[in-house]
Amino acid sequence: MKVSVAAWRLLRNRLPTKDNLVRRHIIPQSAHLCVAECGVPETAQHLFLSCPAFAPLWGLVRSWVGISAVDPSQLHDHFVQFTHSAGGLLVRRSFLQLLWLCTIWVLWHERNSRIFKKKEMTVHQMLDKSQGSFPLVDESL
Repeated sequence: MKVSVAAWRLLRNRLPTKDNLVRRHIIPQSAHLCVAECGVPETAQHLFLSCPAFAPLWGLVRSWVGISAVDPSQLHDHFVQFTHSAGGLLVRRSFLQLLWLCTIWVLWHERNSRIFKKKEMTVHQMLDKSQGSFPLVDESL
């Protein structure tokens, strides 16, 4: 349930990313930069799709499941393309939706871990965490 709510909030730009926290006057404007220290303001689009520390995870996930695509720049488009990129099988689309949700959750968890615990994983460790949700993936999916 937490993962679904996080994805719902993400697709509506309601996650407490730094840009949203600045807009609500919860943190100062000076604290708006991405947690990955890439020098860019932390927005949902940046964090999940273009941050050099987090975005490469999508390429690894696509490679793992055998999908080739270019990431769209908008989160909603990214979700639709990712979940429908494998064709028409409903079971395959359901699997890809679940994988997208798990990957979003891993990225959000990593972002929070960097802020609150001062701990950091590599993109390959994040992939392992995403894959850990699917220990027995049927290759026919």
